[in-house]
Amino acid sequence: MIISLIGFMGAGKTTLGKELGKSLGAPVIDLDEYIEEYEGKKISEIFSESSEAGFRQIELNCFENILEEHISENPDTLEDFTRCTLVISLGGGIVTTPECRDLISRFTYCVYLKCDLDTIFSRLDGNTDNRALLAGQQGESLRSSIERIFAEREGYYLSLANKII
Repeated sequence: MIISLIGFMGAGKTTLGKELGKSLGAPVIDLDEYIEEYEGKKISEIFSESSEAGFRQIELNCFENILEEHISENPDTLEDFTRCTLVISLGGGIVTTPECRDLISRFTYCVYLKCDLDTIFSRLDGNTDNRALLAGQQGESLRSSIERIFAEREGYYLSLANKII
């Protein structure tokens, strides 16, 4: 079984993914790190050069690559819920791409890390340099952007979740 972690920026997907992988004895892939390695660029650079739409296509391609490789190596994983063969931490915006939502729901057990907006704001305020959609924002501008983006995505997070934490 592949466990995917979704949630807003700063929800703790990367941190929890690493811990979950350790405790389950499963490999862990952070999709954003995978994309940066695959492209040889930071996410922020990809956004600058290719726009969000270009980044989302790269994200889809990389997600498909991971799933294809993993599923072909472990063809029985979708029916075997007694063991975890991969933990994948997904980027906060992956849910905005219909094809990615389809892959998440078809091939993973999806865990939504739900975090309240005040916690997200406190984690991201002063720490937006690596957040392409929030770069350089702080204070009320940041809070407003977080609220707007979260409102756009929360329905997707909820609809995909097999489990909410």
